Amino acid sequence: MIKVNPLPLGACAHELEGAGYQPTPSLRHLIEIRDRTCAFPGCRSPATRCDKDHTVPYHTGGRTCWCNIAPLCRFHHKVKQADGWELAQPEPGVLIWTTPSGWTYRVTPYARPR
Repeated sequence: MIKVNPLPLGACAHELEGAGYQPTPSLRHLIEIRDRTCAFPGCRSPATRCDKDHTVPYHTGGRTCWCNIAPLCRFHHKVKQADGWELAQPEPGVLIWTTPSGWTYRVTPYARPR
């Protein structure tokens, strides 16, 4: 028998958190299911080919968790690190990008069947 658990929604209890910098294969897979493409607005690079980026950097205390990792293609990973850009993930898979000029863009995960 195979047990299937629903993916968590809303606030994160960190039950999927990994111990180190690299996400576990199962966490990486769940992120690729949640976010099928790069998490930059309008980018369609497949999540399976993207870096798994810590929204809050790991070296500054960011968790290797469902609520702090999103797929970013290499180009948009570099954009995130450029001067003036900001990225927040207020809940798992919901990203708010702020450009150097102050524009904000909200990116949400694909709708899941219920």
